[in-house]
Amino acid sequence: MVDGINQLLAEENVRKFNPNPITLSFRGEESELEYHFLFEYAAKSLNQLRFALFSALIIYSLFGILDIALIPDYANKFWTIRYLIITPVLLGLLIFSFSNYFKKIMQLISAVLVITTACGVLGMMWLAPADLSNYYFPGITLILVMNYGFIKERFIWASFAGIIIVSLYIILSFSVFSTPFLLNIINSFFLVFVNIIGMYIAYNLELNARKEYFSKQLLQIERSKLKTLSSRLEAKVKDKSAQIGNLNKEIQKEMGKNS
Repeated sequence: MVDGINQLLAEENVRKFNPNPITLSFRGEESELEYHFLFEYAAKSLNQLRFALFSALIIYSLFGILDIALIPDYANKFWTIRYLIITPVLLGLLIFSFSNYFKKIMQLISAVLVITTACGVLGMMWLAPADLSNYYFPGITLILVMNYGFIKERFIWASFAGIIIVSLYIILSFSVFSTPFLLNIINSFFLVFVNIIGMYIAYNLELNARKEYFSKQLLQIERSKLKTLSSRLEAKVKDKSAQIGNLNKEIQKEMGKNS
């Protein structure tokens, strides 16, 4: 029976994991898995994103203390950005995350979250004096780290947000920021390479998540096939047993007649 199952399984086509190399979406025969994967991925990532929103809300608010310590004369302008623009947006997104519709646009919301918080920091760097503007540069790096490794954003969305942030910084640093030219070059190179490393991390995180999901689905399919094949072979064994039983009865009848 085991040999029969192995032979039948060997005749089945083996499905291979072959996603789109850029978007990582399932394609070909596996394209029907994409919708369910995205739904499951969103469900698993939801609490992590809520925690990220809450953390960003707290961190963004607490850094208002730094505004007073570093630039007391500009604190009112910075607090306008922090507490009248960014904080309400973060709070609104956190509340919205408890709605049923949120999962459908969760990746878009994640990208909006990252870009919005980065724009707030860039705005403060623009307003800050030349000798203090660079003190807010680590905030951009922190946001990129959150973008690629903290909120479980898909590679394509995380890359989109990261490229937008880095591009905005490079454009603004050489056009409106008051920081020295050499410092702008150093910071730009640093952000570009941080972004490249982040993209690599996000790519592998999603790739591994998709491999795990695909393996789980493949295992379920193979279990279903094995169950079907076992039922077929069991039916064949019963049929053969019945035939042998009938043959034995006929033999016994013939032997009874001869005796």
